[in-house]
Order: sequence, then structure tokens, then C-alpha cells
Amino acid sequence: SLSWTVEAHEVGGKASDKLSVSQDVIPAVPTEIWAAQLMRGGGSAIPLLAPEGALQGQGFVDVKLSDTLAPPLGSVRDYLSAYPYNCFEQRLSRIIALNDVAGWDKLAREIPAYLDNDGLLRYFPEARLQGSDSLTAYVLSITAEAGLTIPDTSKAKMIAALQNVVSGKLKHDYAWNADGRLLKVAALGALARNGAATPAMLQAAYVAPQDAPTSILVDWLIAIDRTHANPAWKAAAEHVLRGRLVYSGSRIDLTDGATEPWYLMSSPDEAAIKALSYALGRPGWQDDAAKLMLGVALRQKRGHWDTTPANAWGIVATQRFAKLYPASAITGTTLVTLGNASASRAWPQAADAKSLRLPLPFSKSPLLVSQSGGDAPWALVSVNAAVPLKAPLFMGYRITREISAIQRKVSGSWSRGDVMKVRIVIEASAGRTWVVINDPIPPGATIINGLGGQSAQLAAAATSGDASDPSSVDRGKDGWRGYYEWVPTGKLVAEYALRLNGTGRFQMPPTRVEAMYSPDIRGQLPNTPIEVVMR
Repeated sequence: SLSWTVEAHEVGGKASDKLSVSQDVIPAVPTEIWAAQLMRGGGSAIPLLAPEGALQGQGFVDVKLSDTLAPPLGSVRDYLSAYPYNCFEQRLSRIIALNDVAGWDKLAREIPAYLDNDGLLRYFPEARLQGSDSLTAYVLSITAEAGLTIPDTSKAKMIAALQNVVSGKLKHDYAWNADGRLLKVAALGALARNGAATPAMLQAAYVAPQDAPTSILVDWLIAIDRTHANPAWKAAAEHVLRGRLVYSGSRIDLTDGATEPWYLMSSPDEAAIKALSYALGRPGWQDDAAKLMLGVALRQKRGHWDTTPANAWGIVATQRFAKLYPASAITGTTLVTLGNASASRAWPQAADAKSLRLPLPFSKSPLLVSQSGGDAPWALVSVNAAVPLKAPLFMGYRITREISAIQRKVSGSWSRGDVMKVRIVIEASAGRTWVVINDPIPPGATIINGLGGQSAQLAAAATSGDASDPSSVDRGKDGWRGYYEWVPTGKLVAEYALRLNGTGRFQMPPTRVEAMYSPDIRGQLPNTPIEVVMR
């Protein structure tokens, strides 16, 4: 941020005044983690190089040292702390990652506004939205694992709703053809974690282990375990789970990784993490726990797992692992060298010790972690770089963006006070739940929504007949974000209006579209600078 202070003094007199303003500054090309790797000190050197097109002087290499197999969670917390979207799940996952007690107290008080008439949670508090059994199951499951307390009245309504899902009394007709069997098992797993499941419910929700994706298979195992149900079911399900765990080097992969039901917010990373969580502290799985922890850690890309629920599950599982398997004592000094640069750390290091930071090399350079006087620590190496987007990125979503004038002083240029319409057309190659459009706006601009004394006519001018209304909208100082509960295959049109208030030539970050629970399905479109003049 920048702080500005303007002072005025009367010439020849005593009168004076002062105004202070704080201005947020957002990088047009943000520095992001482009690669991350977990390595053991004393091992082979790894070659590092800046990503192609990275800006000089804006990158660095971080080396976070740790004395445990449990991965450092700083990058995960940084990812969720900076995550820009704010549905109920994302707020909760962020709270768990940051151990935000005050944030949970606030969100827990808001739960009644998110509950529908059936007792299911909505992603956003808008009353016109239908509650979600998958969201409700996730919230009851992850809060139980994280030790967060849901107020009794709200919790009772949510449990009753999921019991109705399991019994078949409560059904939703989803546009995305959700598998009702899997929804029941997810609900059953949530009930079991909260002591509200019975063996009879397992009979009603039975699914053959080989037919259940891994994340759902773990919920099935949890339900069997907590209700002390048929031991033959448990043996069969564990056999299937073990058969799906494949190690590629140290990384853990799943033979069914591509079948995770995205409409349950499941993902390959989340499935692997839930398998780890099931194994921790469980008889017969002691030899698997360390391999699973390391394998799950190596699934991280850019320092975090693939979805917000996966990162919340990862935080909880990693913390459990650290308690069950305390770190071994590391002594001596660790030396990190990267090309001609080096940094060192003496042990024991402080609990809040920061990463060792080295310049980002723009020619291939070896990074080596060596140890003198004791066992070597683990090192999470992350390459951070600012890389401009020079061409559109289409990975499931194709984006076009047009701007036009609603009110304009001078044709062909933009002036302060002009009102602009932004039209974004998305072409989706596959249907997905909860898709977000994140479009930047020029600094100082105001998004018009027809409320709070703003012009309803101007807001209406940015809604064409074929435009699709988002389920929820964030109108921030930095951009317009529209959240869509369901985006089918084909075309979607979003429009909004904004008033230009600031003057200058502004660099604009890319427009982004992503399926929040299938983040590999996304699109980015580079934006040209926009100039606004004073007239």
C-alpha cells in the first residue's frame, strides 16, 4: 500500500488542514509459485531455472527447512490466505488453514442465514439458492476432524437433513446428474464423524467398494469403523483402498484418480489426503503412514494442493501426522547453495523461522542442501516468479471480452466519469459446478449495481437478453467476480457496468475463469492497458 498525506497552510495566517489517504497497490503481474519440490538435505542437487518469460528482478527461490516428514504448510496457508473467492466452503477452508478462531466464531454465527428450509447449507446466503447436500456433508466432516464446534441448533438441522438424504426422504434433481449413491455415502461419512450414524443407515446407503471413488470409499470406511458395522465390509473396502495406492517414486497416485466426483467437491489430491487421514493411527496401517505423508506432500503443485477442500483436509491430516510422528532432533548447520549464492541456518531453528531466500537464477543453476553436524532436514524448495500472460490460456474455458460505452464524453477515448459496459463470453467444453469469472477493473472505478443510490438504469444497461445471472457477485475495488452454481457445456454471457473515476494509464491483470473444484479446468485472457483522461 501507499500512504498519501496532503497538507494546506494559510499564507500569513494560522489556518491549516491535512488529509491522509491509504492506497492499495495490486501488481499487474503478480509473483506466484511456479514450481515446488520437497527434498531431503544431503541428497542430489536439483537444477533450477526461471520460468520462460519471467520478469527480471521480481523472482526468488525460497527454501523452507523442516525437521519432520510432515510438509511445511506456509505455502498452503499463503495460497488460502490470498485465495480471492468467498463462498461458505472457501471461508471455512481458509479458517481451518489459518487457525482463525475469530473467523470461525463469526462464520458459525452466520450459519442460520446459509441454511435452506430442509436444513442444508447453501454456498451463498441468497435465499433463492438451493441447499447442497455435498457442502453440508463437507462442513460436518471437516469441522469434526478439525475440532470446530457448530452451534447446537444449526448442527441439529444439518444432521437431520443428511439423515433424510441417507434415508432417501430428501432428494435434489441436479442438472449435472449427480450419482445419488455417492451423495448418500458422503452424507453417511459426515454423520459418522459426528456420532449420528447407525449400522442400519449403512445398509440403506450401501455401495460396492469397487464402485466408490477413493474419497467416497474413505467415507464408507469411516462410517463402518465408527458404527462397528459388518467387519467383512471393512476388510473388502480396505483391500480395494490398498490396491489403488500407487507410488511414482515417492509421490502417491491413485489408480482411479480421474474418477473423483467433482460435484462432491472431490479431487485427486483430496482423495489421496483422505486416504492418509484414514491410515493415521490405525492398526495395520502403521507402515503406510510415513509413505503416504511423503507421497501426499509431493502431490503439491506450486506449494499447495489442488482445491480449497483438499488444502483444508491436508492441513488437518498433516497436523495429525506431526503429533503422531514427532520430528527427530536435527543439529548442526544447514547450508543451502544456488549457483554462486548461499544461505545457512543453525539448528535448532525457531518455530517461526522464515524461509531462506535466494535470487532466482535466469540460467540453469544447481541447488544443493548440505548438512554439517547431525541428520539433514527436509527442504521445501519453491520457485517464485512474475510471468506476464502474453497469449490466451484455454484449458476448458475459452474467453472473449468486449468493452463498450454506456455514457461517454468523447468518442474513441475514455474520460473520468464515463460509464463502461464489460461483456464477457465464456465457452465451456464441459459442465461444472461452481465456476467463477474474475475480471479486473481499472483502479478507482466503481461497479454499478443499481443499489445504494446508484443508477438502476445504468446497471440495467449492462444486462442483455442472453446474459446469465450469477448465483452470487463480489464487487470489489480490484475486480468483478461472478460465481455460478452450474455452468453447462456451451456459451455463458456475463455483463456488468462500471464508472471510471480514476485517471491515468492502468495495467490490467488477466481475466480469469476457473472451475473452483476442478482448478485444472480454467481460462485466462490477457488485457490491454486502459487510459482514462481528465476532461
